[in-house]
Amino acid sequence: MTTLFDELQIGSMTLKNRTFMAPMSLGYGDQTGIPTLQEQAYWIERAKGKVGCIITDATSVDPNTPYLGNTLCFRSEESILEYKKFTDKIHAYGTKIIPQITHPGPESISSFFGVTPISSSGYLNSMYQQTRELKIEEIPNIISMYANTSYQAKQAGFDGIELHCAHGYMLLGSFLSPLKNKRTDAYGGDLMRRARLLFEVVEAIKLKCGDDFPIILRISGSEKIPGGNTIEDTLQLIPELEKRGVDAFEVSGGSQYELPNKIMPSHGEECATNLKEAFRIKEISHVPVLLVGKINDAKLARSLVEEDKVDGIVLGRALLADPDFVKKTKEDKDAQIAPCTGCLAGCVGQQTKRLCGTCVINPFCGHEMEMKIEPSTSNKKVMIVGGGIGGLSAARMCSLRGLDVEVFEKSGVLGGQINLASKITPKKEMHKWIDYLESECQRLQIPVHLNHEVKVSDVHDFDVVLVCNGSIPNRPNENACTAHDILGDKVDVHGNILVVGGGMVGVEASEYICEKHSDAHVTILEMKKNIDDGESPANLVSTMTRIQSLPIKALTETKLISVEDGVKVEKGGEIQNLGKFDFIVYATGSKPDPSLYEAIRETGKETYLFGDASSVAQALEAVRDGVNIALKL
Repeated sequence: MTTLFDELQIGSMTLKNRTFMAPMSLGYGDQTGIPTLQEQAYWIERAKGKVGCIITDATSVDPNTPYLGNTLCFRSEESILEYKKFTDKIHAYGTKIIPQITHPGPESISSFFGVTPISSSGYLNSMYQQTRELKIEEIPNIISMYANTSYQAKQAGFDGIELHCAHGYMLLGSFLSPLKNKRTDAYGGDLMRRARLLFEVVEAIKLKCGDDFPIILRISGSEKIPGGNTIEDTLQLIPELEKRGVDAFEVSGGSQYELPNKIMPSHGEECATNLKEAFRIKEISHVPVLLVGKINDAKLARSLVEEDKVDGIVLGRALLADPDFVKKTKEDKDAQIAPCTGCLAGCVGQQTKRLCGTCVINPFCGHEMEMKIEPSTSNKKVMIVGGGIGGLSAARMCSLRGLDVEVFEKSGVLGGQINLASKITPKKEMHKWIDYLESECQRLQIPVHLNHEVKVSDVHDFDVVLVCNGSIPNRPNENACTAHDILGDKVDVHGNILVVGGGMVGVEASEYICEKHSDAHVTILEMKKNIDDGESPANLVSTMTRIQSLPIKALTETKLISVEDGVKVEKGGEIQNLGKFDFIVYATGSKPDPSLYEAIRETGKETYLFGDASSVAQALEAVRDGVNIALKL
């Protein structure tokens, strides 16, 4: 039986195991196109974690055509030498490294600099900007760019390349997909004509770099949308691509424009989401087949190779959550793996705020240079007030640094508001954070006191107190029902229900009501233009798809006026009466409760406040702030 930790041969490249790190753009680069020290530290940490091969971010074949921003590229001979220093660092850990070679094409941000992006056919790109059709006389130069950049990668010490041709995305994907390619010349029309540019690029790279420089092709097994490439189309391409020199296939899926939730499978999407297509390709392929797409569980990772479903696995966000995923999997330390739950809040959500990507459960991600776990020089005894994931993460970090720490939680369960967020079926995976942190507290022998509401008198025996005891839901009156009451199973509602507030919590409560009661009809009132504000784009697509199948109606840009004598609202400057509802549920936010912190601080005790008790935010901020406080004690 082949195992995940057997060697894998791809062309002339021998990997120590069958794990790869997927390319993920997180915004760590700069204008030089050379990996910054921040990027290098991030990748080196995963090499230390025993991953077999790292695939770096998109590397543009044209330095003047950037992808999302500061795109990797080779600008000069000097840059090749700098890259060589970096690849040497990765090789020191026995890990292979390859760049993802691409021409951003329609996904280039060149339009911000006054240059219209090129595509197979002129259309609006994923940023709703106009592209122009690549002229046939321009194609030879594009092919040369691919070959030259691949050769530069070889000079820089890379072990091969990955060629991006998936998702109807970037230039090669744009040509291959019938959803995008509407050309009538030799590079458009039927499948083989749409694949012509891909064929010519592969041939040019092999001619320039030689057969001893492997090409892994990232391709959509299926675009999973009517009118897109199907698995039957892809199966026709496999022998043609093998014949031209492709040494392995990385099977992804979906279409970036229409189905981002299939490319970044998140809440509600199945694990190993592209397995069916990958397995069919493996049945006919003579070269290794790799699988990417929500492989976030150690047992699953092992089984995919052991059951001969694929030859190797490509881990993405699982390696953001825990850079030691591979190492811990090999050592059968599954319970110690910090889990990716598909939330996308750190890796994608932060970038929508023009910040660098990171990870909710692993705030070290992207901060490997400045955040270090070092033994504490003090012998302080630490009290953590609040057993949410912020408090538990802080407790874990205190213990790892050698501090004596105890956790006090006023309720009977740990996890705080993650218990509420994970109530609906598509988000149940989020409970893995709680399971992991509870397990870590047990492993590290951290005392945890449940059903213990801390009073000022309780802090006497502790040197430091970290307060993260949450927030209080807003209620218009003491008898009002909140979304927290619904998700916490404190109140049960049915029939015709009004949910006031269409943020993430209001939407979750609405879904939960419909899950419990088939006769429920929910109307959401939201003052903003859209509901579920704050979700990542991929998760938002999944949520909106689910809501369309449920008896949920959303009234956006609508303000609640009163609930007496029927519900009155204002929309577009007009007052409307929506009539009576059986129940009204309020999801109008929460307010911090720093009262305990202030009382403890008045005693002169060293005290810190974080999480919702300080400023209502999300899990990412609570974990980050708790860990950073713990690192300074």
